[in-house]
Amino acid sequence: MPITDSRSTMAEYWLLTVWHIEAPLEAVYAAVCEPSCWPAWWPDARRIVQQQSGAADGVGSRYCCCWQGRLPYRLNFDLLTTRMQPPVAVEGTVCGDLEGYGRCQFSQQGAVTTVRHEWRVRTTRPWMNLLAPVVAPLFKRNHAQAMRRAGKGLAQRLDARLLGLEHRDLGAVHEARAAIAAGLVAGTVATLFEIALWWLAAVPLMAALERDTRLVAAIALGPAVLDTPGAVPWSVWLLATLIHFALSCLYGLILARRIDRQPLGRGLLAGGLFGAALYLVNLYGFTLLFPWFAAVRDWITGLTHLIFGVALAASYFALRRRGAAQSSVGPIQG
Repeated sequence: MPITDSRSTMAEYWLLTVWHIEAPLEAVYAAVCEPSCWPAWWPDARRIVQQQSGAADGVGSRYCCCWQGRLPYRLNFDLLTTRMQPPVAVEGTVCGDLEGYGRCQFSQQGAVTTVRHEWRVRTTRPWMNLLAPVVAPLFKRNHAQAMRRAGKGLAQRLDARLLGLEHRDLGAVHEARAAIAAGLVAGTVATLFEIALWWLAAVPLMAALERDTRLVAAIALGPAVLDTPGAVPWSVWLLATLIHFALSCLYGLILARRIDRQPLGRGLLAGGLFGAALYLVNLYGFTLLFPWFAAVRDWITGLTHLIFGVALAASYFALRRRGAAQSSVGPIQG
């Protein structure tokens, strides 16, 4: 999730764990919503000290927390309870080595209570952010193991059974969705831009469109489609369009991994360089397998690739920012 201010250098993690515990809803809620008791059943909660009491319902309570999983580092942060809705939900914000929020939603079906624990935080320690591209998978795995131990510990404390446990990396899911959508947007923008350049350069539009459609469709149908007489069949148009946008989405996924935490300016520059690199790959490397693409090595195709890269980066940032705003901390409905 890209951040547009000074926090853009922080690594962000958006993780969801779901516990299914064969225990009464009220008992599960009471245990989870009492941080001072976490060390009794949560092995990774090394120390929880209440710093201030909040209102009668618990909102406004602040706790100093020290956490350590299997990896050799500790996380120290303050947890502030911001919302409690017994026995449905609890929310809190954190600051310190972690900055962000956590929230739990509780539901019951029959004898089984389900706890959805969402944890969306940024790391603030410089070494964690510097090494995030390499060690982020280890951090996520460490978190998943900690949540597994917590689920087992909670079930044992309640003398109940942990019937199921699930983990999801919501950040990766959101990133992929934004990258794919950005690919669709950039593919459309690039096509319209190329048509505009053909028009400005007095290139016959229909002839150019049919030529490019055949070139792209030939990736799947083979070079025979290049010499098919008459108008381009609708099935070839459809296939070429699908290939075009499939490649655009693939390129979106590739670029997103490299610009996700970059500031907007650097991201757009990276997008332009990515588009230029795609031109070289597509029109000089790709032609080793599909030599017919050499026919479109010209300034219009080159500039279109450049615009594609910039549009891809810009739309990705916009979609990520929109998604981050929509999923920011707020009241849980229910």
